[in-house]
Order: sequence, then structure tokens, then C-alpha cells
Amino acid sequence: MGRRLEEYTHEELIEYIKELKKQTRRRYGLVWEEKIKPEKVVEECETKLPVVKEVEERALGGAEDEPTNIIIEGDNYHALSVLNYTHAGKIDVIYIDPPYNTGNKDFIYNDCYVDKEDTFRHSKWLSFMDKRLRLAKTLLSENGIILISIDDNEQAELKLLCESLFGAENFIGCAPRKTRGSATTKGTAELQTLGDYLLIYAKHKSGLTLQKKIVGEKKYPYSDDRGDYYTVPLQDNGPHGTREARPNLWYPIYVLDDGELTYKEPERFKEKVLPQQHQNKEGRWMWSKKKFDTDKKDLLIKDGRAFIKHYYKEGEDQNIYQYEKLWLDEFQNAKGTKVLNEVLGEKGLFNNPKPVELINYCIGLSRNKSAVVLDFFAGSGTTGQAVMELNKQDGGHRQFILVTNNEAKGKADAGAEGIAEKVTYPRIKTVITGIRPDGTKYSDGIPANLRYFKTDFVEKGKTTDDTREALITECSDMIRIRENAFEHVASAPEYRFYKNDKVFVPIIFDQFAIAETWEKVEEFNTDKLPVHCYNFSYNRHANEEEIPEDTRLEWTACSIPETVLEVYKKIFRKKEV
Repeated sequence: MGRRLEEYTHEELIEYIKELKKQTRRRYGLVWEEKIKPEKVVEECETKLPVVKEVEERALGGAEDEPTNIIIEGDNYHALSVLNYTHAGKIDVIYIDPPYNTGNKDFIYNDCYVDKEDTFRHSKWLSFMDKRLRLAKTLLSENGIILISIDDNEQAELKLLCESLFGAENFIGCAPRKTRGSATTKGTAELQTLGDYLLIYAKHKSGLTLQKKIVGEKKYPYSDDRGDYYTVPLQDNGPHGTREARPNLWYPIYVLDDGELTYKEPERFKEKVLPQQHQNKEGRWMWSKKKFDTDKKDLLIKDGRAFIKHYYKEGEDQNIYQYEKLWLDEFQNAKGTKVLNEVLGEKGLFNNPKPVELINYCIGLSRNKSAVVLDFFAGSGTTGQAVMELNKQDGGHRQFILVTNNEAKGKADAGAEGIAEKVTYPRIKTVITGIRPDGTKYSDGIPANLRYFKTDFVEKGKTTDDTREALITECSDMIRIRENAFEHVASAPEYRFYKNDKVFVPIIFDQFAIAETWEKVEEFNTDKLPVHCYNFSYNRHANEEEIPEDTRLEWTACSIPETVLEVYKKIFRKKEV
């Protein structure tokens, strides 16, 4: 129980009043108790910095011309911090399925389940989500979108939080989803709850165009001397299709005796056509008078109505498209459970995995078939399977990044084999290879590349330079992820070389050996790839002058670990990290 005001000191009362004033200044929006006990995973970053290290034996490859997918095992706060260095502005689609905070052992805060009786239940959840969504926002590309599954326990709170982070102007929609066929009620004042929601926001909605789905093929039932055609009404039947909304798009169309059309009233005419009533008001056309004059040859008057004739054109896309609906009744959870059981050949490993079709819907909203897709509550790995299957279906080259911890879920035991090692990785491996963990065949497999990393830490030194020296050799895997360069070329105490099919990446640990090491760069870069060089420095200066002037290689240089530290300073709000 809190202290009574009478027990506060004079100084404590002043601080209390200041805090109240700060709270009352926020007249509208989301307010929660921010002085709850901080998360341990956040406090850890006061004394040490997150990095990632590859678990090399879990790499899967051999798929030429395909991107390298990534699994990161660890707390998502630490992984998102690392991704702020490797993928800022590079993520096209984020899908997450965070804990719903039902109070039924689904949300852990500081190693303890948060139950329904916890006074700070919602504040803990909001604090938890706020920190991760802030990091996620930085990762979104200019055309990026984020989709979040949630139910009634936190939907209202989450929407307000997203409004404050992404802006109300970037809200795309809140799609209800039917999660099961039926439900029971516990009392006489309850209704059946059969679903959850999908909250959707854009980085910049004003410049975004979502993907439409194919719903059919164009048909050309009519023909004349100009060719085959189909018709659509000239009248605008949309929400703003009234004369009142656009007065200049209302005008009469006169049909002359010779069949010619005009909007100028003639002395003689055969027929007069007006827009029909729309929303109990006068309607309007879609064409201006100027366009009418230009294209009236494409109009057809029939039964007192005006139609536009669309003629068949060789080489034109003949598909019919439609935007996706904002209600989801096809993606029930039972499908997700069934697919996971089929993939792993074992039941009960993970509770209520989302169906692959739901994630396909989410990813499919992006028009980019080479999208980078992030799920930092990856759980059973549905998002990874969805990305690979969608690539197989439409020939795309999307890449996934999955972040998950290794805690227990279902039958998966915590510790050596929790979610990541018992469910996520085996599922992705099975989809790629087609072989289940027990050796039986699941499918023919889907060719894809995968790298597996675990979060780790570098202890901060007594001075910033000590921290730099400790971090330099431990951030190599972060650079590999940043450059998407996973093929090892050569290593020595003073350098490590990596490459992909587009870039050669030297990481040079000794600032006094750059010129000497460059000779090795020339030697090992046999394909003469552009060089993205990472040079150790105690500041932001990358020592570019040490690179020989007569080199014939195209190159850029970056200072490390200073660029990593700069990212972390922004995240951890410390002047010195």
C-alpha cells in the first residue's frame, strides 16, 4: 500500500505535484504508470551492450540467387537494438503477435507472469510494448507497414499507443479476425467472443500503395468496328458521387439525330441523359467536360444510361484486381495448429500458432516481392514458413528475420530446448529441407538460405575507449547482417573478410594496418566487387587516407565501432555508452 500524503516530506510533495502537472498537460491520449519497476532486459543495457553471434552449425544454404533469412534467438529488446544498426529503414513488412495480456500466464514481465489481479497489469504491458514499437518504427522503410495481432484485452490501449508512435494519419485499419467456429459464454451478460484484431499502420500512408489481389479476368462481351469491349457506368457511384460534392461533373448528355453526343443543349436532339439519383441526391459523372470532348467516342448510351467502352488492347494486363477486405473470416487458429503439427510431426509443441494464410495476407499487402519481413515475436515461426511459401507461389525473393526467445511453450522445455530450438528452428529447417526432425518426409522442400544467431553482450569498459576495444571484434556478425554478406573469405588477427555476390566486406581491427591489409583485399577480391570496408577507429573518422590511392577497386569506408555506439546512444539515452 502506498504512503499517505501526510507522510511525504516537503521535497517529496513538490516532486509529486510536478509529476501531477506533467500528467495533466496530456489532455488527450494514452497515459500509464511509468514508474513501475523497469524491465531487467532494459536495465542490462546500462552496463553492457547487445551484440549477436552466429551459431554456425545451424546454417542452411545452397539456394542460389535467393536472399539469406535470419533467426535471432534472444530477448527481442536486445535483438531490435542490434537491428537498429543493421536494418534501420530497411524493413518493408513487420508482423507481430505479442502477448495478449489475458492474465492467464501469457505475458511475462521481469521473469514473472502478470495476472489479472496485478494493479499495474496494463502499465507493464504498455511499457513493454512501447519500448519495442519505438525500436521497430526506426526499422520501417518509407513504404513499410506494421501489422499487429491483438484481442480485446489490450486492443484499445494498443491503438492509442500506435496513434502516438506512428500517427493517426498513418492508420490503415483494424481488421477483425474470426479465430474459431464457436465459443461458450460464462455469464448471462456476455456474448460469444470468436475473434481478435489485426491493427495496421504505415510508415507514411500518404505515399503508400497497397497490393491488390486478382479476383478474375477481363471479359469482352461486346464488339463493334473498333474491336471487342466491355462497359462500365460513366456515373460515379462512390461515396462522393453526388452533384453537391463535385458540381462541375454534373451536366446533361444530349444524343443528336446522327448519334453524336454533346453536353451543349442543341435545337433538336433524340435523347437527353442525366446522372441518376445517388444517396437520395442528384448524381454526377466521372468525366469532366474536357475529357468528354476528348473521349466521347468511347461512350455508349443505352436504356437512358451512359457507359464507358473499354476496348481490348494487345499486351494489356487482363487481370481484374480488388483491394483486400478489412475483415478476416478465413484464417482460424485451428489451421495454424494443424499445419504446425504436420510440419514437425508432433502435437502440442506450441499453443495457438497463427495460420500461415493470415501471414500471407499480411505480407501480400506489400507490393514488393523482394520485401524484408520482420517478426520479433516469432514464436513457432509461422512468418518464416509464410515467406518461403509465398516466394515459391509467386516467384518472389522476400527475406525474413525472425526473433524469438527460448522460453517454454507447450511441450517445449525451457533451457536447452525451448521455443527457438524445439519449435522455431526445426520448423524452418523442415520447410527448407522437407525432412522432419524425426527423419520422415514432410515435403519436397523449398530452396532457401538461413543463418542462426544468438544475442550476447559486451561489458562496458571503465572508459569509452575500453568499450570500443571490447566491442570491435564482437560486432563482426552485426556487420555481416548489415551487409548481407555471409560467405567467409579469409581471417587473420587483424582482419576478417566476407562477401556476397554484390559486395566485398573487409573488417579491419587494427587501425595501423589498413594499408597493409588492403593488399590482402586486392588479393582475395578476385571478382573485383565493390568494397564496403569497416575500419577500427576511436572516433567517427574511418582512416580513409590509409587506403592506397592507386587501388583500382571501388570502395567506401566506415568507422567501427563508433557507428554502432552512436545507434546505441540514441536507444539507451545515455551520453556515454
